[in-house]
Amino acid sequence: MSTIAGKIIKRALQVLVIAVIFYYLGKQLFVNWEKVVAYEWQLNYFYLLLSVICVIITFFIISSIWRRIVFSFGKQIGYAKAFKICYLANLGRYVPGKIWQVFGFIYLAKKEGITEEEAVTAFGITLTFTLPPAIFSGLLYLALYPGFFAEFIGIPFFAAGVIIFGIGVLVFSIMMVFFPRPFERIINAFFKLLKRRPIRIDIDKRLAVKLYVGYFLVWSLYGFSFWLFLKGIIPQNAALFPMMGLFIIAYQVGYLALFAPGGVGPREVVMQLLLTPFFGPAVSAAIAIAARLWLIIAEAISALIALRIK
Repeated sequence: MSTIAGKIIKRALQVLVIAVIFYYLGKQLFVNWEKVVAYEWQLNYFYLLLSVICVIITFFIISSIWRRIVFSFGKQIGYAKAFKICYLANLGRYVPGKIWQVFGFIYLAKKEGITEEEAVTAFGITLTFTLPPAIFSGLLYLALYPGFFAEFIGIPFFAAGVIIFGIGVLVFSIMMVFFPRPFERIINAFFKLLKRRPIRIDIDKRLAVKLYVGYFLVWSLYGFSFWLFLKGIIPQNAALFPMMGLFIIAYQVGYLALFAPGGVGPREVVMQLLLTPFFGPAVSAAIAIAARLWLIIAEAISALIALRIK
């Protein structure tokens, strides 16, 4: 099979999987359309605006953490420039495979005097330190809501699986901070596929703890933004912790689905499934799709801000 034919088949499978996912969501809306229409939707512009501002602040904090990593290499860069580099580079996640994030960081960072090796290393450290606290925070906020996991108790071994997975993530997180070498090898295996040099994760333990806590707070703020968004479109008071937790988990599933540009499809399905105990399947599907539009608007505004930075 030729390389071109293989790429065509790969893209076709990606489109097919995403189409099937959205067919599932569309079916939920179509079959229960009367419930969706009958639901008392609202538009509270104050909370919607506040939620978008909160998302942009989240992006700024993420870029500030990346700036701190670069600073540990002895490179000085302003907060505004760090925001521009991080945000514009992260738009690469909308390309299937998400590998363009790496090249985006390299290209933009070089303009600010950051070498390719430093840019790749900073990206590797970011990748290493963002996922564990994200998953841990998501599970923690879901667990803080009494009875949430009981909604899925009909699934065989679900409770035991969640507990084991949660403990695993916590242990993984501790090891990542104090024993980063195994994760360094995983990241380097990914960079090898991109034909990039291996990196060395050699950072001070105190900085490692700060990065972990920083990303934990980032994902908490991101989840809080989603809760504000819900307050802007639904009349009832949604519980804070489960809304934060399910958004974080859904986001991570979408990010880890390398075949889906920007997590489109997998994120919405997971969000719909986790929202169903609160709003029913149809309204949950509508919220999941609306949340995608909400983030697109927030990201478009962030892109405009980043492009204005000289």
